[in-house]
Amino acid sequence: MANDAALAKAIDEMKGVTPYAVASKSGTDYDGSRFRIPFFNRVFLVYYPEIKVVEEGSSATVPQFLEIILLHYLLQARGVTVADEWIAYRQLPGSALFGDRFQQMAVNPFLRTFGDDVEAFSKAGEVLGGIPMTRTGDAAFKFIALPRIPMACIFYQGEEGIPSAVNILFDAAVEHYLPTEDLSLLGVYLVGALRKAKP
Repeated sequence: MANDAALAKAIDEMKGVTPYAVASKSGTDYDGSRFRIPFFNRVFLVYYPEIKVVEEGSSATVPQFLEIILLHYLLQARGVTVADEWIAYRQLPGSALFGDRFQQMAVNPFLRTFGDDVEAFSKAGEVLGGIPMTRTGDAAFKFIALPRIPMACIFYQGEEGIPSAVNILFDAAVEHYLPTEDLSLLGVYLVGALRKAKP
């Protein structure tokens, strides 16, 4: 029910926006009737003013949590420049409320799926449109979750007596684009998509 209320509130708030201003601040395209929003390796359309969310090229119903994330992104985007600096989820404002969920629903499932298999993670990252990163870790990818929200996934392969680890990072300017709770769901989505893409 909380999601129903959140979606209804977001739809209501969207009806009062200035669409071209929203498009400019969020880095999305608005063609007079709909916003076009790239989301990882997919594209979603948000019709305005009737506020309907569909996936480009798909007739499948968009999951409610994704509708909420996309609408919140349009509503909250402040047009702040991407910081080009990575932070962990725990560094986000109010993250203590959702940190356990992020660990249980994003980090732990990632490690269960990929174990010590760097190659499988590398292939899944490529399938999902990730951009390889050269930094610490045994494999790392940058993903453009939404136009102004880069994310990074850095995999550290385990060694004898040391388990594998993963860091899921966000751009430091991310709080100007989505609430912290929604960002935990972005992490969950990213890991789910990587698990599906595992060869």
